[in-house]
Amino acid sequence: MREMDDEHVSPLEHGVRLRAGRLALLGGIAVLAAKLAAWRLTGSTAVYSDALESVVNVVAGALLLYSLYLSSQPADRNHPYGHGKVEFFSAGVEGTLIAVAAVLIAIEAIRQMIRGVELRSLDLGLMLVTAATAANAAIGLHLVRVGRRVHSLALVADGRHLLTDVATSGGVIIGLALVWVTGLSILDPVVALIVAVQILRTGWQLSREAIGGLMDEANPTALEEMVKALELRREPSWIDTHSLRSWRSGAVEHVDLHMVVPRYFDADQLHDIDEQVERALLAATRRPGEVITHFDPCRPRHCPGCAMEPCHVRSAAFAALRPLTLDRATRSDEALDTGTPVARVKVGE
Repeated sequence: MREMDDEHVSPLEHGVRLRAGRLALLGGIAVLAAKLAAWRLTGSTAVYSDALESVVNVVAGALLLYSLYLSSQPADRNHPYGHGKVEFFSAGVEGTLIAVAAVLIAIEAIRQMIRGVELRSLDLGLMLVTAATAANAAIGLHLVRVGRRVHSLALVADGRHLLTDVATSGGVIIGLALVWVTGLSILDPVVALIVAVQILRTGWQLSREAIGGLMDEANPTALEEMVKALELRREPSWIDTHSLRSWRSGAVEHVDLHMVVPRYFDADQLHDIDEQVERALLAATRRPGEVITHFDPCRPRHCPGCAMEPCHVRSAAFAALRPLTLDRATRSDEALDTGTPVARVKVGE
């Protein structure tokens, strides 16, 4: 497996990931303590909703730290592609926990509306919530920055969650300030309901992204960059490409493709092409990874689009080089002699 160079840190420098994960967990515990104190002081449903989301932060932080530790373990007999997909699982669980928190917040806000609102010590409560929000913002920005640098979806997801918490906490602060100024206590559960809707939206987005990663969902943007890299570095011997696919396991990108090459090339020449293709694709992804290239020998039907010269097996003159596009590079496997698409064989057939 090749590793891509980064001007700051290797994408597989797991110590950086683990330090960020520990910061997320310890910071989450401190922020939760501050918000719980603010809730006890004020009795505010909006502050309760903010504290409840911080409970989720702590649970998610613990899961994040475990997933980062597990993803750092090398591939083994039972996990030949490594343990990186646990990060998608972590992000998915975090998204689910966020959604559950949103429902609990909404229930408490409605209950507060029915039984009435009694608030107290808003000045001190505002100070505690503001301090906790500032700490969350600093930790969240750090996690997103580190996560993007080391290609960790789990860190990015946790950082984005904390930044969403900052936005919702800002709403809580504004709501408490309005209650303090106007005396309209009903604004408190109203703000809590708005916070619940925003939190639910974030939970759905995180879960959707995690499910896509676990299901090896295609990333058209990444594939487009790979195709551009192949076209930019294309050699005359790279006659055609199809069946380009990729999937991620944590920070590691796995790519496979079919490439049509002159049928008289020997193993040494194919090995050189394999290395060139791997460098081009991983440079496009900016991640460490593995590339598997399946070589197809050329046939007479390829001659009009083959610029390889001299060629002692050519049966037709070169007409025009067909540029690689996303549609062409990702088309399905095809019969070597006729070019007709080959249907995938289903299990049991």
